[in-house]
Amino acid sequence: MASKDKLKIMLSFMRELNDGNIAKPEDYDIEKNEFYDIIDACQDEGLIKGVKFSRGGHGVIIAYLENAKLTVKGMEYLHENTKAMQTYKGLKEIREWLPW
Repeated sequence: MASKDKLKIMLSFMRELNDGNIAKPEDYDIEKNEFYDIIDACQDEGLIKGVKFSRGGHGVIIAYLENAKLTVKGMEYLHENTKAMQTYKGLKEIREWLPW
């Protein structure tokens, strides 16, 4: 997956979280491990908090997202990327939005 697509998935996940929704890998038509890696990166960067991970020999096995929240840094990140988010219409149309 291209890094641009990963950034868009990250932005979309954070936007959905901000709107009170928790996106799933199926929403983006990607493998769970790719999705969890993106979520892990968001938390590592301090953009979100509250996600618990179960890890195995090959990275994240599962992410528990029910307590996920945006941090102030995450809100600022969304604000800084408002231009990219202007065309975002939600998970229902995510596949049209993903190609940059």
